[in-house]
Amino acid sequence: MRPVGGFERPAVQWIYVALGVVLIAVAAAEAVALRRARAEIESLRAADLNGGIERERLESRLAHEQATREALTLELARVRAPAGSGQGASIPAFPTLTLTPLTKRGAQPPEATVARPPAEQAILLRLVLPAGRLMPSTRYGVMVRSWSGGETIWQRGGVSASLIDGKPMVMAFVTGDVFGTGAYEVLLTSMGEKPADVASYEIAVR
Repeated sequence: MRPVGGFERPAVQWIYVALGVVLIAVAAAEAVALRRARAEIESLRAADLNGGIERERLESRLAHEQATREALTLELARVRAPAGSGQGASIPAFPTLTLTPLTKRGAQPPEATVARPPAEQAILLRLVLPAGRLMPSTRYGVMVRSWSGGETIWQRGGVSASLIDGKPMVMAFVTGDVFGTGAYEVLLTSMGEKPADVASYEIAVR
């Protein structure tokens, strides 16, 4: 093997040594940056996990508060029922909001056809089931979202379906503060080991 010409010169040797030092420094810097990146990724994963847990806790608390508010609204309605109505302590008639399932979501929000109810008003929300989807033993979940942004405004789980006026419906009580001015999407899902979408509905409040 023939020696490389000029390599015996000290200047050339020092150049190679300097290059080696630079390469080692670059490799060390890359290793440090990689460790920092991994640490940041782990930190972000932990923060995301904690955020998900906190979000679930807040959603559960919100659902509990909504259920409590609705129960108080119903109890107040019972107390305010006319004494001479002959109904005694029975639940008085409530305004109803009946929605039929969509076949296709439109590109634009629906036209406002419902007047804004008082915030404390109890409303019976009735969702007509699609044909052939009545399952008496199934529990359903109802979610109200803003039409444009998709933010969850109200949700309820564990409701059942029944025949009303010959039509299968899922019913749930809501309060008027759920429906402010704007367009909304109502989602109906079946609950259980394998939750599935059942139907979607639209409503706009003027």
